[in-house]
Amino acid sequence: MQPLAWRNAMKEEKIPNIWYLMMILTAGLISVFDNVMNVVYMTTLPQEERNPLCSYIISEVGVEGFVCLKAASTILAVILMSALVYTRFRIVVVFVFIFQICLLLYLNLYTPDGMKFFDKDVFVPMESFFRFYLG
Repeated sequence: MQPLAWRNAMKEEKIPNIWYLMMILTAGLISVFDNVMNVVYMTTLPQEERNPLCSYIISEVGVEGFVCLKAASTILAVILMSALVYTRFRIVVVFVFIFQICLLLYLNLYTPDGMKFFDKDVFVPMESFFRFYLG
């Protein structure tokens, strides 16, 4: 009877953690998408970047250095969030996930005229992403 109780306790513990790990995976994939967009729009990124910190980094190390720095920080963030899942601070994962979802919406829906939810060009960033990988 003892092994069955232990197994049930493990199932109860793992189910919530799976959701946190899925949020981490999704946040990491959104960050990869964002970084691929940096490579796709490498020629115009120094002029088009909206984030002042990112603009400063690009001016100091170039787009190539920025992409490498962002890739390394994404890997580090995924590792740290994965470790947080098993602590009482795992709520941080939810906030990062929500921020990354907002970033994905911004990357795909932003135009100089505002957010366009039903615009014909709404899938251009996704098309650019897949065109980059498919050649």
